[in-house]
Amino acid sequence: MRFRTTLIASGLAGGVAVILLGVGINALGNGPLAIDTWWHDLMLTWRTESWLAVALAFDVVGGVTAMTVIGIVIVVGFLAARRPWDALTVTAAMLTSQAITGVLKVSFARPRPPDSLVTDAMTSFPSGHTTLAATVMVVLALLIRADAMWLAAVLWVMAMAWSRTYLSAHWLTDVSAGAVLGASVAVLVWAVIADLRRAVQQHALIAANDLSAT
Repeated sequence: MRFRTTLIASGLAGGVAVILLGVGINALGNGPLAIDTWWHDLMLTWRTESWLAVALAFDVVGGVTAMTVIGIVIVVGFLAARRPWDALTVTAAMLTSQAITGVLKVSFARPRPPDSLVTDAMTSFPSGHTTLAATVMVVLALLIRADAMWLAAVLWVMAMAWSRTYLSAHWLTDVSAGAVLGASVAVLVWAVIADLRRAVQQHALIAANDLSAT
């Protein structure tokens, strides 16, 4: 119970922190902060053709089309394993993540770095690739409950965040916000679905007991 309470509190705090960060950036002119400029210049200094190829691969894998396919595979896998509630959790988390990201992108309308190497239709804050990566990986870690899954989640989200700044598609604060937002959405959706599952199971148990008593 304490673990669940801590996660929910962290998820709520994370969501609020992302919104406050977006408001702060917008109030300061919606451009890059000092740390954004520093990291952006560092990525340019370290840029090589080999690492660009890696970053571009992450761009494709982390895009909406590829992640939709990956999400469907995950959902089908859970259904095949007779874990429908887990399938529902993944679906709800991904849809919620995409919806919130879209709203925040339109609301804050932060311009992307001018030298972005990839073309994206929407604006910069938060990073959609990083948000979705964090959502999927954290929700899987919560469902699978293995240390290796948590490690994979951290490494994958960090790699996705790096790739977005390496391609100059986002500022550092964009990907940081995306990681926090994605993890927060995953935690909160997981908690809501878990509560719904318990309520449905309890209702079914009560109904079964009432039926057997008659």
